[in-house]
Amino acid sequence: MRFIRPALALLSTLAFAAPAAADVSGNFVVKLGQDTTSFEHYTRSATRLDIQQVGRAPRVFQRHLAYDYGKDGAVTHFSLTVTAPGAAAGAAPVQQIDAVFTADSMRMESKRDTTVQRSTFAVPAGALVWTGASPWSVYEGQTMKLAKQKGDSLTSVGGYLGSATLGSITARRLGRDSMVVQTTNDLYHVRVDGDGRILSMVPIIGTAKFSVQRVDKLDLAGMTAGFVAREQQAGAMGVLSPRDTVRAGVAGAQVSVDYSRPGKRGRSIFGGVVPWNVVWRTGANAATQFHTDKALQFGSNDVPAGTYTLWTLPAPGGWKFIVNSDTGEWGTEHKPEKDMFSVDMNVTSLPQPVERFTISVESLGQGGLLHLDWDTTRASVPFTVKP
Repeated sequence: MRFIRPALALLSTLAFAAPAAADVSGNFVVKLGQDTTSFEHYTRSATRLDIQQVGRAPRVFQRHLAYDYGKDGAVTHFSLTVTAPGAAAGAAPVQQIDAVFTADSMRMESKRDTTVQRSTFAVPAGALVWTGASPWSVYEGQTMKLAKQKGDSLTSVGGYLGSATLGSITARRLGRDSMVVQTTNDLYHVRVDGDGRILSMVPIIGTAKFSVQRVDKLDLAGMTAGFVAREQQAGAMGVLSPRDTVRAGVAGAQVSVDYSRPGKRGRSIFGGVVPWNVVWRTGANAATQFHTDKALQFGSNDVPAGTYTLWTLPAPGGWKFIVNSDTGEWGTEHKPEKDMFSVDMNVTSLPQPVERFTISVESLGQGGLLHLDWDTTRASVPFTVKP
């Protein structure tokens, strides 16, 4: 399932789920590794889910998300207002989203500055819809619903706000106090209380490697002020995995790699953030793209001049480097049938940890080496430029 980015640049995962019968409220603190990225307070009733959230990426913004439900529990209306802390009274919001749901569609209007975008999407009745600003209380709607049932799992149709395709969200029991929540792209291990309320979430697989902790009390104003002070002192947190391009001239060929650069943030990387024996996008976000203006050779495998995507298969016993003919896809959309070949990589240890994933190209004789550096690991693959 693809994210819709341009009009929703301040969004990433929002969901609409059937609310619980009784009022529920709570607070979540969200971290990416050792860095706190957002916190929120929510209140849920039979007819409304209301969220006040403050996040740091790419800058400190306050978000108010509201979901209205009909008597059948289906969402009828959603709104999002994004503001900058300390904005003057009467100042225009940074962004506003307003979506109205009918039996089989969603009409959405997005405003940013003076730009207004209107779209209509097919959304079946009862479907869940999510964006990335604050999915946690929505996931909780699913875990609470499962807690009231006798079954071992609960699956609902759902998808990202603004996406033309739908996937699903599944809550599955593991024990009396634990479940997993799985969406199209992400899998979390979740600790819950007896009512299914989320106590904590730990990422297992997927795009969003955030961890979530429920807290009893939250000083929303004080924590917002702390985020603002940190931004004023050290600068904005920025995009969590910024896009970058490395370019190099190698034996008369011009090669480039366009990729996103996630940070270590105190986490265990290979075998942790990047699972073993699972094809990796070799970065973050959109698939990593590789371009060459001359034909290359990796081992005995020819790569004609053109644009490709690069993937890797990390494993404790060795890595594989994969060149794929598909381009322009999101990083979770690897198509193995489009793989041109895979070759072994040389894996070595680095003397010092590399905080942000880095790709480099080293010129060497009639070819070069493509290096992937992150944490204390370097994985390299040689190539030659064909005459």
